Amino acid sequence: MILRIYESDEKDSDELELNDAEQKMDSKITSINSSKLPAIFKLVKFQPGTINLDFGGGKFDNVTEYLAQQDVTNLVYDKFNRSASHNNDVLRQVKSNGGADTVTCSNVLNVIAEPDARLAVIKNCLRCLKPSGTCYFTVYEGNGSGEGNSDPNRKSHQTNMKIADYIPEIEQVFSRVTKKGKLIVCKK
Repeated sequence: MILRIYESDEKDSDELELNDAEQKMDSKITSINSSKLPAIFKLVKFQPGTINLDFGGGKFDNVTEYLAQQDVTNLVYDKFNRSASHNNDVLRQVKSNGGADTVTCSNVLNVIAEPDARLAVIKNCLRCLKPSGTCYFTVYEGNGSGEGNSDPNRKSHQTNMKIADYIPEIEQVFSRVTKKGKLIVCKK
């Protein structure tokens, strides 16, 4: 299925189309880093003058402010925490740039219960990346048991999978995948 985030029925040819899969839990409540910088942004060495797409980056702009100090443009796409208009604008900017130089996906895969929905996110990260770009994934491992738990009252899920457990899913999409500590680094 293709995710269409357009607010009208007219398709704008300047926008990227993203894959989508149904999620039982919408992950909206998991956007919690209003002042704390997610760890991924200290693990990646960003190049000045580049564009990073923070896929599933939440509702806060602290990462954008942090990367601006490094002369990196950070664009946040989040289907649950940003408006359709905002997300459309982000996708237009990514497409007009020929893709993002880097894509970060921090603590997103671990809050998605459905493997096909995680795969859709991974595919979208690849779709938004320049041919020469790099994608980075981090996750919150929870208790590390690999036994997921959902809280229907909070509409949240935690897979409790270790970072290495996501590699087989990511390798379905990316041809070059390496793990560096708590960071997964991917190239086309």
